[in-house]
Amino acid sequence: MTEKKTIINKDTLLPLGLVIVICTGLLWISNELNSINYKLETLTDKLQDQWTRRDMENWGLKLKLDNPDIIIPEVEQ
Repeated sequence: MTEKKTIINKDTLLPLGLVIVICTGLLWISNELNSINYKLETLTDKLQDQWTRRDMENWGLKLKLDNPDIIIPEVEQ
C-alpha cells in the first residue's frame, strides 16, 4: 500500500502562518485607509457646504438686483 503524504506539517505551518498574518495585515490596512478616506470626504463636503459672510452678501445683492422694491437691511461688520 502507498502511504498518504500529509500536506500540512511543521515545515508548512510557518509559511502558512506568514500568509495568514500578511493577509490579515492587508485587510486591516485597507480598512484603516477606507476609514481615513471616508473622514476626508466628510470634511471636504463640510468645507464645500459652508455658507460664508461673502455668500450671504452676494445673495443679498442678487436678491436686491432681482427685486428692486425689496428693502434689505445692511449688516454692520
